[in-house]
Amino acid sequence: MRIIDILNSGKVTLSFEVFPPKKIENFESVQQATEDVATLHPSFMSVTYGAGGGTSEFTLNIAKNIRDKHGVEVLPHLTCVSSTREHVHNMLRKFKENGFENIMALRGDIPKDGTPHDDYHYASELIADIKAHGNFCIGGACYPEGHVECAHKDEDIKNLKLKVDAGVDFLTTQMFFDNAEFFNFLYRLRENDIRVPVLAGIMPITNAKQLGRHRCTFRNHCSNPLQGNS
Repeated sequence: MRIIDILNSGKVTLSFEVFPPKKIENFESVQQATEDVATLHPSFMSVTYGAGGGTSEFTLNIAKNIRDKHGVEVLPHLTCVSSTREHVHNMLRKFKENGFENIMALRGDIPKDGTPHDDYHYASELIADIKAHGNFCIGGACYPEGHVECAHKDEDIKNLKLKVDAGVDFLTTQMFFDNAEFFNFLYRLRENDIRVPVLAGIMPITNAKQLGRHRCTFRNHCSNPLQGNS
């Protein structure tokens, strides 16, 4: 089922984001943890993707297991800044062959020990490529407090409009601390004719170190149908 259809159903939705293991020896324990979350019957679950595709097969396998074993719709992530176009097209083919209808399209962070490829520079380029290679429902990221690499919020909104125009069906926010920032952000989206559903990203804080990374990560997603039309 396409995520946009779930969001347009008129119901309040709740989703969870899970992380594939970095090492094969941790795969079974992580997969079991994702199954435990799936038993809560969320609206959907998203599965992250390592920079450069380092955990791409883990992403694929965990997403497929969640959907096939528990009947929960999944949203596998796909990043591009450290990937070649060939690798991205190969992943799109695998997603299509395995019956996935949804993709979370992200630029991704450049690994500390890696270098970006020249095939993609921005998420909007990845989104346009996905749109050209299949009838996927595409999610994108947005930043109520402004992207950490963008000096001005107005410029950030312009970049977001490029992603939406390229084919994004819905957006999920970066984590934010002030609800007023989120509501102001929704008004700014409307003023710039961005009207796709927007999900608020929520992350439980379990230690102080997480606070320093809040601009670089989002975890659980919830949405209100009233926000979805903002």
